[in-house]
Amino acid sequence: MIGRARADWLIVPILLAAAALRLGSAGYSLWFDEIAAVRFAEQPLELLWSGWMAREANPPLYYTLLKGWIALFGSSDLAVRALSVLIGIMGIGAAWWLARRIGGRGAGLAAAALLAVSTAHLDYSQEVRGYILAHSAALFGCIAMVAYLDRPRIAPLAGYVVAALVALYAHTTMVVFVALANAAMLWLLRGDRRALVRWLAANLIVGLLWSWWAWISLGQAGASSSTFGWIARPGVAQALEMTGVVYLPFYIAGEKVAMLPVLALAWLGGWAWFAVRERRPAVVLLAVLALGAPLLLWGLSQKLPIFLPRTLFWAAGPMAVLVALVRMRSVPVHTALLGLLLLLELGATLRWLPMRETEAWPQAIAAADAADPDAVLLVEGDAMGVAARHYLAQRGSRLRLMVLTPEVASDRWANGLAGAPHVDAAGARALLARERRVFVLIRGDYDPGRVLAPGGVAQPFYGTTGKRQPGLSLWRAHQPSPFVSSVVEKR
Repeated sequence: MIGRARADWLIVPILLAAAALRLGSAGYSLWFDEIAAVRFAEQPLELLWSGWMAREANPPLYYTLLKGWIALFGSSDLAVRALSVLIGIMGIGAAWWLARRIGGRGAGLAAAALLAVSTAHLDYSQEVRGYILAHSAALFGCIAMVAYLDRPRIAPLAGYVVAALVALYAHTTMVVFVALANAAMLWLLRGDRRALVRWLAANLIVGLLWSWWAWISLGQAGASSSTFGWIARPGVAQALEMTGVVYLPFYIAGEKVAMLPVLALAWLGGWAWFAVRERRPAVVLLAVLALGAPLLLWGLSQKLPIFLPRTLFWAAGPMAVLVALVRMRSVPVHTALLGLLLLLELGATLRWLPMRETEAWPQAIAAADAADPDAVLLVEGDAMGVAARHYLAQRGSRLRLMVLTPEVASDRWANGLAGAPHVDAAGARALLARERRVFVLIRGDYDPGRVLAPGGVAQPFYGTTGKRQPGLSLWRAHQPSPFVSSVVEKR
């Protein structure tokens, strides 16, 4: 009996190892969306929790937590990543507690270990965005729901209300989590009228407290072309492929596993069979969440595209707990299969780490700064201005940031947040003519060089970022011909 109790302490080295892996591999710069999160965290709370946030598709809770975190620990790249790491470690602890409650100590340790080495979990628990907050909130919500199914009391119901609100204010698509939770709980509580009424009342509270952001989200959905237009509407194969990326131990950036949609379909079918066979309320609840999430996301995306690996990621928590709950008659076979799954996850993580996509904002800023610390740095659009400004401030650079106003408005979230002077196309060409040389940052379609071409030429700039974004180029103004120069001198 004492030995079994001591087994619970094994969660400590698992959590420490997970934290070490995440913090030890977090030494890389922020990418575009993460810099945006830091910029939002710099805004006053009265803006974050007002109609001003209609410019942003994500709710303000994560930005609010990040604001407080930065006040305590600063805004270095590692410091802001550490908040997501902490939230992710809390989620691993929640998965351990949930699986332990349902399946015993061994199941709890297995669930924690699976998430600790999960590549998807590592990725999102380092990202300065709200996805890991949604993931952890869903697991805490599951703990509360399982406790309510065991004994329908007010305390676990209140825990669910808090978890659901955190999830909804972490990411708008977590309405899928709440919808699936209600579908499962309404069925599982159908024989207890009093418990069912309390459940409905709790969700009425959730709906009322979320209604402020729900109203904003409805307005954004009405303008979906500008808010969600960049997301493709997935077919069945694409949806299964994204499901496989999140659920299966093949999280490899830039590569596709052969027959991944088929593997994902078989995986989902196998766990549906497991839930039907088990019939335990807690298992049914987890299965509805894990298996229903990709189905519901795909269905909603036929009207409003929202299906991405990041919007499905929260459901990987319940899925990991489901996997940990499996028990086989042969202990050696069960141990071997669990060990194989852990090795596949760890292998995918080790393969992904050196090839994950990172951006080189500090390197680009440093290269321009070293060449001419008083030069002009030109970017296109306020979103690029926000990103450049972040690393200019971090470096204490004297580079003069200028923002080219794009011909077609984009990235509405960044309007007015760049904190730099703006120029139109003619102004940019005049700037180049006056300064004689201008540094330009390029990322994807954001390329101010298009408007500078009539007045200058881009020259190779060595020592920059190679194939990583953003690119850095040096534009020089055309030299006037000798005839023009002599005419100017005579005048």
